[in-house]
Amino acid sequence: MNSKSEPPLKKKKNLNPSLSLFSLPDDIVLNCVARIPLSYYPKLSLVSKTFASLISSHKLKETRFLQKRYEKILHVCFHFPTKSDSLSWYSLWLKPNQPLTNDLEKKEMSTGNALLVPIPSSYCRRPPTFVCKVGSEYYAINRYGLLVTKSGTGNWRKVPNMMTVARGEDAIAGVLDGKIYVMGGCSMYESKHWAEVYDTKTQTWESLPDPGFYLRFSTLMKMEVRGEDIYVKASKDTNLYVYDTKEGKWEDVIPMFESSVVIENVRYRYLSADLIWYSEKHNGWRRVNGLSVLERHCRRGSGNIEMVNYGGKLLMIWDEFVCGLHRHEKTNIWCALIAFERRNGDEEVWGNVEWANSVLTVPISCVLLRHVIQAV
Repeated sequence: MNSKSEPPLKKKKNLNPSLSLFSLPDDIVLNCVARIPLSYYPKLSLVSKTFASLISSHKLKETRFLQKRYEKILHVCFHFPTKSDSLSWYSLWLKPNQPLTNDLEKKEMSTGNALLVPIPSSYCRRPPTFVCKVGSEYYAINRYGLLVTKSGTGNWRKVPNMMTVARGEDAIAGVLDGKIYVMGGCSMYESKHWAEVYDTKTQTWESLPDPGFYLRFSTLMKMEVRGEDIYVKASKDTNLYVYDTKEGKWEDVIPMFESSVVIENVRYRYLSADLIWYSEKHNGWRRVNGLSVLERHCRRGSGNIEMVNYGGKLLMIWDEFVCGLHRHEKTNIWCALIAFERRNGDEEVWGNVEWANSVLTVPISCVLLRHVIQAV
């Protein structure tokens, strides 16, 4: 008998983390993945095909629903003309169990408690460029066209009689009186079907009049519905284009409007480096008090500002150029969350910046904020 003891067998390292996880029963795997914040899902989908399939599955959605794992995720879309012609999607990622700080007046680097994380183009749940609700149905536009789902089901399907022309991520849309207006996202030379409207009742498409070559040749930024009119904003233009839905025609270019957001029945907008609110009592706009630091910081940016109602508070996103000795070096994307308080018998509105971070830095000068979308 050999007196020498045999060396212990070396354990092989598991190079694929999904192998050990998926060796567990399916119910345990679903419960484990469902507890992971949604912000991590884009990166997890890149680990393996098995992970990607699980994350896109309806079973995972059901498990999250049963666990009451409700999360509001902010998706931000950028257009980097100097980098590529395609759109780049990011999700706002907040460090769990970490207090968020206000870094507006700090000279040191951001704490990094909030970041914009790139969403891979291969991520199967990449957000659509437009989402709206008509009746009990949700409609969305993505690279596959116009989709529809019943409220709460999560099972998307293409609408009947697809759009006349194929549209990419550059398309913008808005809803008015049960009709979805879709513009752009196709060839700039497509004048007949460049703008279309989908009637959700009759499930039919109708082409709109040609707005003219200037708008068709521009990068579309946003669409807003006001009354019976559709307002369209294009890049490299300080004006606004208006489509009159009653008259069925495009009107002359009018002065540019600033984006506005409604929070608890109060409309807010950012105008001339000031955050203002509309007073129904005085039938006019008034300045929000207590935000001099924020307004001073935004004034140093390019004026490219987006706002969204984020859980009853105002979330602002803007870009800030950072210049070196001889040239522009980079662009910082800032994000701030603002809470409001009515005072003096609703005569005044005061704002409080609960947190503000530099959430993304890109080494290019031309950054266009295209879309800000919330997804649950």
